[in-house]
Amino acid sequence: MVDTAHLSYRDNVDATRGFTRRAHELGLWVEAELGQVGGKNGHAIGAHEPGARTDPAEAAEFVAATGVDGLAVAVGSSHAMTTRDAELDLALIGRLSSGVGVPLVLHGSSGVSDDNLGAAVRAGMRKVNIGTALNLAYSGAVRTVLDGQEPVTDPRTYLAPAREAIADAVAELCRVITAPATLEAR
Repeated sequence: MVDTAHLSYRDNVDATRGFTRRAHELGLWVEAELGQVGGKNGHAIGAHEPGARTDPAEAAEFVAATGVDGLAVAVGSSHAMTTRDAELDLALIGRLSSGVGVPLVLHGSSGVSDDNLGAAVRAGMRKVNIGTALNLAYSGAVRTVLDGQEPVTDPRTYLAPAREAIADAVAELCRVITAPATLEAR
């Protein structure tokens, strides 16, 4: 993952092209970010401001100039969201998907409702990042065990339920992103 989206467009292209060239020499797949996804390092700014969304023409130019294999785009989500109220621009996802020629990546998927996330995948998203949702599931399971038993000193007591909580969260995400379009009708 190359993330130099905070740089000017030209500097982002130059840096990403260099990283991509070196990574491809080693046989690695490269994902880059274009646009202001927001939520990084505690900064929520970006995801919902005018002009923060990834422009389809610029995205196609960026992919061609850098040679990246996947592109994370700004379409309304934000990193590190603990609520699920982000509204994605599905029409923009469709335009990006048809114009860039590489798989699209959604950062900040943890903040997107099930219905909106399923629609995003049907519109063209091919990779979804849900780190915050997994962190919440894991931490919640650990807290439940630690709050319910005195004294807990063996980490296996709380790590097994935490791993199970992550597995359950991933299984639910897989159900959401593969559900038929009728899911939105709920």
